Amino acid sequence: MKKIIHSFVMLLLANSILFAYWECPSQLGANLNQFRNSNFLWGVELTEATGYLADNAFYNGITLLGLNYSSNSHSLYFEGGIKSWYRYNHKLPAASTNTNIGIRELFYRNQSRIGLLTLGVQSMRSQDIYLLNERVLGLSYKKDFNKFSIDIFGGTVSNVFARNGIFCNTAYLYNILPHINQTTVGISLGETNMSGITLSYHPSQTQNNPLENLENTEPESFLKVETVGIILYSEFGSLVPNRNFITGIYSDIEFGNEYRFKPEILISQSEDRSLIYCAEAKKTITWGNQQRTTFETSYYGLSVLNSGRQEKYGESKNGESETSETGRNKAKSTNLFSNTLAGTVLRFDSPEMPFLQIAARHTVPSLKAHLKLQYTCTIQSHSEQEIDFEIGKKFFGKLLVNATYGYINSPQLLNISNLVKLELRFNF
Repeated sequence: MKKIIHSFVMLLLANSILFAYWECPSQLGANLNQFRNSNFLWGVELTEATGYLADNAFYNGITLLGLNYSSNSHSLYFEGGIKSWYRYNHKLPAASTNTNIGIRELFYRNQSRIGLLTLGVQSMRSQDIYLLNERVLGLSYKKDFNKFSIDIFGGTVSNVFARNGIFCNTAYLYNILPHINQTTVGISLGETNMSGITLSYHPSQTQNNPLENLENTEPESFLKVETVGIILYSEFGSLVPNRNFITGIYSDIEFGNEYRFKPEILISQSEDRSLIYCAEAKKTITWGNQQRTTFETSYYGLSVLNSGRQEKYGESKNGESETSETGRNKAKSTNLFSNTLAGTVLRFDSPEMPFLQIAARHTVPSLKAHLKLQYTCTIQSHSEQEIDFEIGKKFFGKLLVNATYGYINSPQLLNISNLVKLELRFNF
């Protein structure tokens, strides 16, 4: 039974992102409890957050219930609950509040020699670092073939369960900008859909053969190409404003001393043909006292390939692309479900490219504590930027306390804004 629990937890955590903020948080996948000696797992998570941002005081409360039943290669998982929030603007003055009941995930999963099959409302993340990070009602299938792996996925996205939907979206707490790009998400099933496939090759992967491992006495090389992959991806539906088909390549390269580099190049075949290029670099240092420090840098860029770009988007006198009233470049990527959401308040995504994110996280296992610093900015003459600092500690193995400070500067704001937030997350 312990193997079943461990396998299920690892599958849930595979979708986590180190520096992600903009949705209802959940750690239930790592905190499920076995009911007696049965195959039934359960867990409850309570999240309470309060803070202040640019004349706005806010409160957010979420109660989530997680249920899982596993038997042999089969698993059935449910996660849902209730969310309440309140926001008060002292300057207007004006108040807004709401309560929603909803689900985050509800799926059937089968893991066997045939592969990993998941059906239902699930968190889908493509094997590359950019294209897809969304909760989808659909199907995903993953299978390893020696040094190759395939990932097939597809389905529909509704605002009932989407990351930007009515239940899990928490943007209302930080919505201080007069203009913010919101992803189009369908109300009814079938209005916003996606499908894709990735094929990955892992040249550095070794076969699980003890005799070969004993004979292999060659020193490890400084450079390891862990993954080279290709992706085909499409979004379609009655509410998809600009149906597109995206193809590209991605890679995961490991250097000595725990350096990792993940480059990616994509071509978007839509009304506005564009080249999307992004990369993520990461370095982890493990200290003698088992403390760990991780540095991470991500860059997301875009170049429009249409020959008629000047006529459509306009060119300024100095040759730079013209910008809209909000100071954001008119030339935008059209994919909907990347959900990069860089920054707590600014929440940069595909329309804001190019942008840069730099982050560092230090963990102290003996104290069950962490420190996190993150800088996010657009690469423009009038750049928008955000600095977030977080300190957190876990108490009694159940209660996680996070305190966050954010500095936000944008041409859309009359004054520099500061975010102060305290979050309590309790699992039982």
